[in-house]
Amino acid sequence: MWALFDPFGRLEQTMHEPPGGRRGLTSLSGNPDSQTIAEYYDVWAEDYEHDVAEWEYHAPEVVAELLAREVPRDAKVLDAGCGTGLSGKALANAGFHDIQGFDISERSLELAAGTGAYAGLARVDMQRLPLPSANDVFGGLVCVGVLTYLHDTVGVLREFCRIVRPGGLVVLTQRADLYLERDCETAFRHLEAEGCWQRSAVSEARPYLPANAEFGDAIGVIYGAYRVV
Repeated sequence: MWALFDPFGRLEQTMHEPPGGRRGLTSLSGNPDSQTIAEYYDVWAEDYEHDVAEWEYHAPEVVAELLAREVPRDAKVLDAGCGTGLSGKALANAGFHDIQGFDISERSLELAAGTGAYAGLARVDMQRLPLPSANDVFGGLVCVGVLTYLHDTVGVLREFCRIVRPGGLVVLTQRADLYLERDCETAFRHLEAEGCWQRSAVSEARPYLPANAEFGDAIGVIYGAYRVV
């Protein structure tokens, strides 16, 4: 169990229904292709931050604090699946200033650029490997709410270990239900056995979107932090 700040000390009693176009958010975990994901988030981008704020979404802040505890503020950091820039803003607020972002949604990237948090942004389809980065580029990497859409878990995480330098930290989230369904524990330990990374900490299931009618207290989130070797 981590001794870290816990923004989940309270849960709103009123569950907010997803906006009209956002019903079925959990259905995206089925096996969507990149185009489906890009179109979904392009349409949602304008309202995304408002909606997730109503649903009590705090994962970007949690992940940024975890990274800041172990990674120097002058490190180059990749926000893998940056969306509209919530994690970038959280990283910037934590003191990081060399932040790069990858995402599949063009409109989300446009909004992320407007935050001023990123030194660079690129449209990247993370379902297509290898990732467009040289080896050992980043001192830290965060991947928040994205593994849901990346079914080659081992392949993607192996790429994260390739592009993060030895000693760097990968901090990620995975929905608690998918963590079990996809046997992520085995996948993560497989990478340890390969000598790709070492486990720093893994949380218990914690609230994810507690004020969202689809998620509520039924679907939590697992936080993981891993040191690249």
